[in-house]
Amino acid sequence: MTILGLSLLGAIILLDKYAIGEFGISQPIIAGTIIGGLSGDIRTGIFIGALFQMIFLANLPIGRDVPPDAQGAGIAGCGSYFILKQINQAEPNLIIIFLVGILASILGSFFDIFVRHINEQLYYRFLRNNSRLYLYHFLGILTSFLRGMVLLLALFAIVNILRFPIITESVNKEFLMIIVVSLSIANGIYLYLRKQSFYFLIIGALCTLAFFVL
Repeated sequence: MTILGLSLLGAIILLDKYAIGEFGISQPIIAGTIIGGLSGDIRTGIFIGALFQMIFLANLPIGRDVPPDAQGAGIAGCGSYFILKQINQAEPNLIIIFLVGILASILGSFFDIFVRHINEQLYYRFLRNNSRLYLYHFLGILTSFLRGMVLLLALFAIVNILRFPIITESVNKEFLMIIVVSLSIANGIYLYLRKQSFYFLIIGALCTLAFFVL
């Protein structure tokens, strides 16, 4: 896929995050599967999506909190992989993919805050003139789409222009897996081993044990 095509696809998938439904399509493992399937390598798409899913396991958008953009990270990382693979015709440097995804998560959170301010102004305009409900709804969706489009197009263009070193596939994957598994364990400890969550962890473990025994 081209840079523009990947950016359009990613921006459409990101609409699921806030603008339309929030059905989970934008989650890294699902988005990675979609991008990988359309790029002809669904297994790698699932692999990269799963990595970013583990990295951002404990990021929850509770209340007014704006966590790092896990969805944008998964799409940017997976898209960057296929862009680099198309350029080099070889296994891309997965550490660079990881760094691009982390950068996308940071920039995406800033874009989220910016879009929220715009949508807040649209809401106030609607209160003054509620006959334009559909117009303001459309503008809200448009701002969310442009947020993803600008973010992904800029990152994919940079990835396409720069030339990154290529390292052996074994070192590539092993080093990245060490980083990701370490982060996912830390996220799991933070998310499940707190007092409020520990009871649910025990119940879940007992249900899993009963499933395998019975």
